Amino acid sequence: MSAYDFLADYYDDFQKDIDPCEWAQFIDGIVKKYGRTSGDGEAGRLLLCDLGCGTGLVTCELSKMGYDTVGVDNSLPMLERARTRAEEEGCPILWLCQDMTALDLYGTMDVFVSLLDTMNHITNKKDIVKLLKSFFCFLNPGGLFIFDVVTKKHFAETLGQGFFYSIEDDSAIFWENDYDEKAKMNTASLTMFGEQEDGRYERCDEDIVERYYSDADIRELVRSCGLEVVAVYGDRKRRKPNEKDERVFYCIRRPEETEK
Repeated sequence: MSAYDFLADYYDDFQKDIDPCEWAQFIDGIVKKYGRTSGDGEAGRLLLCDLGCGTGLVTCELSKMGYDTVGVDNSLPMLERARTRAEEEGCPILWLCQDMTALDLYGTMDVFVSLLDTMNHITNKKDIVKLLKSFFCFLNPGGLFIFDVVTKKHFAETLGQGFFYSIEDDSAIFWENDYDEKAKMNTASLTMFGEQEDGRYERCDEDIVERYYSDADIRELVRSCGLEVVAVYGDRKRRKPNEKDERVFYCIRRPEETEK
């Protein structure tokens, strides 16, 4: 069982500081500014695919805003939680269990998003390239890919060599962090406990590794794949990033006329 499979029942508790409506509104604003005005969805709605959607916190909010929405994640327990949430909130979302670096969709999308530093979890640049190149199969010309990455400040200063923990009524997580500045790799060594139906606690230990991507890294990867950066924002603000930001958002676009 992966860390994310184990965390599925408790993930929302650990993300309680996230306001999914605020995140969705920020994404929607970017789409309205740079995206297509009509899409391939029902009644001309934009088709949006959330890569690494987890339990569907933001995915459902985007669906409520009028997008025809698909959620992709490689954890079945996470997707099961997302499906339950969508049913309870009346969101007609298609959920797919796939590796986002090996997409196999049924058609093309108008918008892709990947949020909450999902892209940092792709530690091999070749896999980033595979994802970006797949947009020439699955992203309509003029379509957008909006994603965030966490900054060096976040890895080196906020996390650094720190120790963190979160204790809830039915779960607990202990996190020893290590950021290797030379390798640009961050390792979160997790020990997690979750209460079972019989009252006993199950334990899961796993290292989660993320890679720091600089602005130069992102731009070179995007350029090498024939895509274009159209906007960069710091910390969900409509402004350029600065040295205090913990997270940077990129909006990239597939040009209207580009050869594969």
